[in-house]
Amino acid sequence: MTYQAADNTGELLAQARKYERQGRFEDAAAAFAALADTMEAGGDRASAVAVRGREARALQGAGRTDEALHVLGRADQAAGGLPGDAAEARAVLDGQAAHVLAGAGRTGEAARRAWGAMTGFRALQDNKRADRAAVHAARLIVADAGAREAVAPLRDMLAQMPPAGDGYQQVAAILAEAERRPDRDYDILITDHEAPTWGRLTAALAVGAHLAVGNGVAWNTITGTDRDPEHNRTLLSRDWGITGTDSWKSAMDALLAAENCDPAIQIVLDRRAAGMTDPLAWHSAIAGWCQEKQISVETTEELVQLARQIARYEERFRIDGLLPPEARVDSVFGYDFGRAVNMARWGLNAGYCDTETAEDCVLRAGHYASKVYKSWEDYSAGYILGRMLRFDEGELGDWYDRSLTGHRILVEDPGSPWRKLAWG
Repeated sequence: MTYQAADNTGELLAQARKYERQGRFEDAAAAFAALADTMEAGGDRASAVAVRGREARALQGAGRTDEALHVLGRADQAAGGLPGDAAEARAVLDGQAAHVLAGAGRTGEAARRAWGAMTGFRALQDNKRADRAAVHAARLIVADAGAREAVAPLRDMLAQMPPAGDGYQQVAAILAEAERRPDRDYDILITDHEAPTWGRLTAALAVGAHLAVGNGVAWNTITGTDRDPEHNRTLLSRDWGITGTDSWKSAMDALLAAENCDPAIQIVLDRRAAGMTDPLAWHSAIAGWCQEKQISVETTEELVQLARQIARYEERFRIDGLLPPEARVDSVFGYDFGRAVNMARWGLNAGYCDTETAEDCVLRAGHYASKVYKSWEDYSAGYILGRMLRFDEGELGDWYDRSLTGHRILVEDPGSPWRKLAWG
């Protein structure tokens, strides 16, 4: 909208927008606040309301959520007293409010405000901003209601949009993805369209995609979709014995060092030389290593039995397409690296680390995985073997079935990061 007030509003607005583009949200918030104050002093209440919305969004970007919500509340109160011809100011405020509320975890309210912005801009025949608000609303509806419940409102939205233009196409794509989503909340590929789908951090996040698919959460965000601190603390305490920053860091260090899996597995795999296909030669190599290390006969037999178990899994992997014919698994370190990505997410949401630490852990996990494996498929086989040896106990039961489902989703779905991002 065109801001009208005192002579220095143009300069303040240009400065605020510059800070916003640079990611200097603290400075942007201060500049927008000064601009709104100037407008209010000059009697331009409509423009001031719109700018307060931008101030609130900048505060949210700076991590000052409570202050952002306070400013937004004041702006909403002021908007209620605006004349009927201030529709543009209300639409701008709705659009900014959608971002603030989404950042505060109030996704349902955010979706309604984004829808309001879409309707307001459409009434003003500002189709560009209306389409932008519609796409934001569509993504928020899916995030809030889930794919299945989002289908009906997305269809309603699409019916209200001009059937041409990029906005229509984006909402149609979101609807199509929601309609394809299986009737379950697990073993599904979810991509957060508000987050990047390319880049170094994104590729590292894709190393954690097995668990993200299995749990039905977005693979490409450092926070995921479950940001409730208490729920993440409960998960970490129940499944990992983690109760604070120190124990979280110890668990993360072990995962990044590939020390969480049973070390016997890698000992056995490392005894199988390149090109070794005879299982008896493998068993003999294990026995020879154990003799050299003065390991007991009982433990030696346990390691040979582990080799037999690994061979049985590898044979099933080949049958099911997890491994190519004649291929084998040389490392299970991927199981630790994949879980490290998710450990970073859980730790951040639980409040046990900050964003910078979480991202560094994710990047390290991705880097380490790329040094051990040759491809996404090679990594996946190592990850799944590690998981089977931890939980499946040779049964090839539900643990295996779900891991195989996750693998197939990640290597076959056209929207999978494993289909779009180069390995390493």
